[in-house]
Amino acid sequence: MSPAMAARIMDRLRDIGDIVKLIEEWEARDMSRILSVAFCALTLSAPALAQTRVMTEHDQTASALKCLLDHNRTDCKIDFVGSATGPARYWLWWNANKDFGLGPLVSSEYAGTEAVNRYLTIVLDGRPADVYDVKFKNRELTFYIARDSTDGKIHYIHTRSGPPDDEKMYLFAYGPG
Repeated sequence: MSPAMAARIMDRLRDIGDIVKLIEEWEARDMSRILSVAFCALTLSAPALAQTRVMTEHDQTASALKCLLDHNRTDCKIDFVGSATGPARYWLWWNANKDFGLGPLVSSEYAGTEAVNRYLTIVLDGRPADVYDVKFKNRELTFYIARDSTDGKIHYIHTRSGPPDDEKMYLFAYGPG
């Protein structure tokens, strides 16, 4: 367990301890209201921790996304290596069936750079990633592209259905692991 994770757990335990003290002090009052507020505060805070995005320099990943969405493998100057090879191949080798299923590209927007959290630990082995909201006529996808500043290559890509903020619902529904 990392020191940062241990610190978050200790903060959470202190919060729970404060709630227990409050319940003991207000024992004669309406307990159901206090318990429902405490339950809501504890359960709603976990999914909110999933999004930790900030706006940063993202030229390298923006170029990679453009390369993927243009479907032009011969002119692409981005090196997709390691775990990014499979997802990149899907987007670079385009065909009419994919075009029919997704429809034409409507928009693609940078949603921020995601710091390492539980979701990225699951899907990108704990790497920070630039997040893009990509809308096609028939579907909306979120692209996570992890950059490596040491060699300039793209090592990790993850795509999933839905807008960027749906990762909160994913963590709430499926848990941390």
